[in-house]
Amino acid sequence: MRTITLELLRHGSAHNQLLSPLTPYLALCENHGAVTIHVPFEHNQFLHRLDTLGYRATDDARLFQIKDTAAVLGQMLGLVPGLAAEASKRDGKDEPLTHLRLIISASELALLPFELADSPAGLPGAGQHLLLQPQMPICLTREVRRATEEGVSWPDRKPRILFAAAAPPNVGDIPLEAHLLALRRAIEPWVRYFDVNDAKARSERVDAHLVFLPEASVEAIEAHCASSSFTHIHILAHGIEIQEGHDKRYALALHNARNREQMDPISGARLATALRASDRTGADGLARPAVVTLTSCNSGNVGSVAGAGASIAHALHEAGIAMVVAGQFPLSFEGSVRLVEVLYEGLLWGADPRHLLYDLRRRLYSQFRSTHDWASLTAYLSLPQASEVQLSKIRINQAMESIDAAMSHADEVTRRTSTRIRSKRSLAKQQRQDDVDPGRLFQDARSRMSAAKKRLNDLVHDIPEQGPLICGLLASTEKRQAEVLYRAGMLPESNKLLVNARDHYWDSFLTDRTHHWAVTQYLSLALITARTRGSMEADVNPGFGDAGQVRPEKGPKELWTLARMLSLYDLHHEDREARGWAHGNLVELYLLSLLPDINGMLPVGVAEHRAIEHTDLLVDIAGWGSFQVYSTRRQMLRYLEWYSPLTGGYFSPLTDLAERIFDRFPSEVEERF
Repeated sequence: MRTITLELLRHGSAHNQLLSPLTPYLALCENHGAVTIHVPFEHNQFLHRLDTLGYRATDDARLFQIKDTAAVLGQMLGLVPGLAAEASKRDGKDEPLTHLRLIISASELALLPFELADSPAGLPGAGQHLLLQPQMPICLTREVRRATEEGVSWPDRKPRILFAAAAPPNVGDIPLEAHLLALRRAIEPWVRYFDVNDAKARSERVDAHLVFLPEASVEAIEAHCASSSFTHIHILAHGIEIQEGHDKRYALALHNARNREQMDPISGARLATALRASDRTGADGLARPAVVTLTSCNSGNVGSVAGAGASIAHALHEAGIAMVVAGQFPLSFEGSVRLVEVLYEGLLWGADPRHLLYDLRRRLYSQFRSTHDWASLTAYLSLPQASEVQLSKIRINQAMESIDAAMSHADEVTRRTSTRIRSKRSLAKQQRQDDVDPGRLFQDARSRMSAAKKRLNDLVHDIPEQGPLICGLLASTEKRQAEVLYRAGMLPESNKLLVNARDHYWDSFLTDRTHHWAVTQYLSLALITARTRGSMEADVNPGFGDAGQVRPEKGPKELWTLARMLSLYDLHHEDREARGWAHGNLVELYLLSLLPDINGMLPVGVAEHRAIEHTDLLVDIAGWGSFQVYSTRRQMLRYLEWYSPLTGGYFSPLTDLAERIFDRFPSEVEERF
């Protein structure tokens, strides 16, 4: 993405200055020469403009003020020749969006709604709104000079949002239910399965990603930030105007902690201190959410001021929060909901925030013409270095997390249909879960896995350098979806997915030879599909059957030897998790050695002894409640209840050992995933 950096500086401290045409500002744009510009407003004059833009006048006056302010700010930007020069450059990249970084440290400049400016002469779309003209799509973000990139990190773990809402008496209503529903929908891809009849389980699953704080006070927000970790914080409250001595400031109307019926006006500095609370979870340092969104809605009361983006958002970003999105003017109820939907739907998946902001602004303009929500949208953003690389990794991580959540729903289908698992579950839990429609559960699991696969297929094209990892994830998803379809009696669709999974495992290994676990899975699925009717194995897998002479390196014994050797090496890996997976790999390989196609590599007694030995070592190293134990136990269940019946008894030589291995794993691990 092409980036143009424009910085506005002046002498003196960042605060305690008023807007004045007499104050000189130094404008720096990329490597062009510095120029001096002046703001064409007196401070009091501009506050009157803000009153009109804050819906304190008639619609005719508001529309005139929008047009006039946009023209004046456009003329001000046109005084920077370097901006026009940079806009005319072409860097040859396919990325159509241009990122305009506006760095302002003087607090009085934060009052100016640059997002409203017209495109000045010399820039594409001159005379149109700069951020809406289609000739050169532009996303404008603000930065505070002291908010350095050091320590800035985009959230790459499971998304967890703190939603703080406040509506003290006499301030106005807020669209609480709509915002809560939008956030709940946004986190849904990461919510693992829970029994709908179990309120405690539901709360635990949802709270892992979304914590709701109604009637929020600054003390409550501080306590949550100090005692837990959040990737995103969303605050829904009204903005109000307060008087500090002879100075007029904006604040958020939160609840008083001691009396919820009273309002506590919270300044940007107080809110920043609460959000950057001292970490009391045992970790060093301060809490640091990556994203804070402030939605302040117009209550409809004459004289209400909302959005306080000029002071609160500025203060939060200055305190070290990487991204702060707020409204300079009142946001409509509908516009605030659309903000939540668009931003959180994209941010949680690792989308580039600049694309999201550009898209959101255009949506607000086209969908809500009776307001100027599009101009109210203000974003302070400080991306980490190499942000494109980091965002790519985050997209993959979030896709992996969503797949795990989707698989937890698929695994519940297995729990309901597996006699081995049901026999070990408590009668009370079985009776409670039997109230849930199994057909609906199946459809839900299938839908979630299909959505996860679509995300992964998109990533294959968007991030080709991560192809090996993505292919492995696709293979696992296809295999587990095939299991769900098999248990639902949909054999043709299940068999097709098995073939796809097998091929994805092989592609993963070929493109990255360190993924040797993929060889074991390929070997297992190749043996199955070679003996499954309707899989057209002779056409698609030349390494097995009579065609084995064509690709001898893909023969069963050769693949078994390769996977075993690489797994034995990993038993001495410095990473504990890698050692655990090596034991799981060897459990399955020694199990497969009992099959006719691999028989003779080891004596039967030796293979059985080593399989049991590695089973016990896996539990010891990874822990009884680990995903590695859960995954290997589930693989044994597939051999017993899926692979063996599917292949007409081909796997019968190993079913006795698979049963012993399955029983050796603790059944309690089922309750963890």
